[in-house]
Amino acid sequence: MTEPDDIDGLAGEYVLGSLTRAERAEAEERRAQDAALDKAILAWERRLAPLADMVAPVTPPAGLYNKIRAQIGLASHVVSLKAREQAITRRASRWRAATAGMTALAASLAGVVAWQDHEQRQMPTQYVAVLQAGETLPGFLLTVDTKTNMFVISAMQKPAESEKSYQLWLVHNDMPHPKSLGVFDDSEMDVRPMPGGKDHDMYMDATYAVSVEPKGGSPTGAPTGPVVFSGKLVKATP
Repeated sequence: MTEPDDIDGLAGEYVLGSLTRAERAEAEERRAQDAALDKAILAWERRLAPLADMVAPVTPPAGLYNKIRAQIGLASHVVSLKAREQAITRRASRWRAATAGMTALAASLAGVVAWQDHEQRQMPTQYVAVLQAGETLPGFLLTVDTKTNMFVISAMQKPAESEKSYQLWLVHNDMPHPKSLGVFDDSEMDVRPMPGGKDHDMYMDATYAVSVEPKGGSPTGAPTGPVVFSGKLVKATP
């Protein structure tokens, strides 16, 4: 493996988080002194940026902040007897008010549940396909967002041989031949709208494969070189 390949591989593992703690610390120290490694890490972060947009925000559980405060010793305090009496009086008043409001709360609960169910159905769903061979770093990332209805193709690697190109293919049982989705000579991104109707269903269910072709793509309109990466779309968010 050449030095550029070693740097790119290290950068990829650093961004993907697959290094051990010691290896990551060593990579960070090397990054501060190695401009090539720093550049490679920034390139990998740009390539993986679309995945960050696919992660839906998560609301922390109720009471989590107070639990954290308790665990680090910020919840302990001294309460005077007078303060305890006042707290008990306030608590009794709240219980009387809560009893009066129970009926209204129960009546509104059904409406809240229905609204949450509606909001859940309106949330966009994201799909992702990681095209790779075995345990190697990903060659391509494919993402689909049902809200924008956009199909994003991210080429994560460039062909090892400069006179070769990667070509992405869509393979499906309902198609007599693989369909070319583009030729990629370098690490790049292509954004396109998803097709509609039957073709949309085919895209969602297809296998995606990448073959090594002569520079500029297959001369026959079908794969002629070895298939080096493959994968299928899977749901990434609810």
